[in-house]
Amino acid sequence: MSIKPTDENDEKKIDQENASFDKAEPISDNNAAHGNPINFPGTDIYENNSLKTYNSRTYPHWELQNVVYHACFRLADSVPIDRQREWLAERKQIQDICKKEQRTLREDEMKRLRHLYSDKIEHFLDVGYGSCVLQMPKVAEIVRGSLEYYNKIKYLLHAWCIMPNHVHVIFQTLAEHSHSEIIQGWKSYTAHAINKYLGLHGSLWQGDCYNHIIRSSNEYYQQIRYVWNNPLKAGHAKWEWRWKCLED
Repeated sequence: MSIKPTDENDEKKIDQENASFDKAEPISDNNAAHGNPINFPGTDIYENNSLKTYNSRTYPHWELQNVVYHACFRLADSVPIDRQREWLAERKQIQDICKKEQRTLREDEMKRLRHLYSDKIEHFLDVGYGSCVLQMPKVAEIVRGSLEYYNKIKYLLHAWCIMPNHVHVIFQTLAEHSHSEIIQGWKSYTAHAINKYLGLHGSLWQGDCYNHIIRSSNEYYQQIRYVWNNPLKAGHAKWEWRWKCLED
């Protein structure tokens, strides 16, 4: 798939979108989206006794109840295999150092692992590498339907964007439902439905998923702005497969 670079008109549209966020009223417990209080854990998240951490093959993961997450899951062919192996080798090197020193990941090491995602993987996502089946309207509709199915039951959606080869979702977990359970539900249902529609077999999604706990109201707006503007930055001037709870 060929994606055109962001042109001057797209840059103006991005600036206009950003201006609407800048004028928005700050989020608080009383004016949160959906009328539901948002739990922002703050920068001292590492000291939260309820925080659960674990490492998967690709990313470190943090689990808290009733917080807002930014998650991104991508198609299995969205990044070249050789590049993935390079990044996994660096990840293993960091993990081996921690194991040798008998300690957990430091904050700077966690940031480095996330850097491998944000600066490297996103490049291939935004240029449209791979089959990009999510650009097909029927396929995108399957994903949207899955995201909306348990909204206000297991989670609250705050924003989402279905790109040609990946999906961004900002959502708030509810009650006892974990972010990992929610994301796995989306991926499992859509993989089955999309493969059936396309007549395909095998893995549709990359096994792991990026997720980030949003810590403050300022970051909340920044993350929604990023998700909303993602199509424009990738060269899609008119993109219908996105939604946000905040009004312009």
